[in-house]
Amino acid sequence: MKPDTPQRYAPFTRFLHWGMAACYAFMFAGALAWHLNGSLKFLIAPHKAVGVLLLLLAAVRFIWALRNLRRRPAGSLKVKLGHLALYALMFAVPASGMARQFHGAFGNAHGALAFVFFLLIAGHIAMTVLHQRRGEAILQRML
Repeated sequence: MKPDTPQRYAPFTRFLHWGMAACYAFMFAGALAWHLNGSLKFLIAPHKAVGVLLLLLAAVRFIWALRNLRRRPAGSLKVKLGHLALYALMFAVPASGMARQFHGAFGNAHGALAFVFFLLIAGHIAMTVLHQRRGEAILQRML
């Protein structure tokens, strides 16, 4: 499998990034939908299934990122800490959802963690747009 390079993320990295992004969009949209309209609670079952899928993909993505750590595009400490926070929430949000399913205490944090994750993702997107507007071609690394 082709590895990441300092100039561009590998096809597998991009597949994981954009595939998981689509899944997260479904997760956030579905949760918002059933909270606004109780008749859409049927979305909870696929939400749970996609949550388990995302937890598994997060594990694959984390291992892949570790294997490519030295080859990835360079980033400042702020960038690295932001990505570390995103990775942490990729695990914490589905884990708390599973804990909620089994009535674990950590499950009470699921909604709050998901909201923080949503805000971090929004910040991630905003920073990408900001850097692109400044002429830094960082989005091309992930396309």
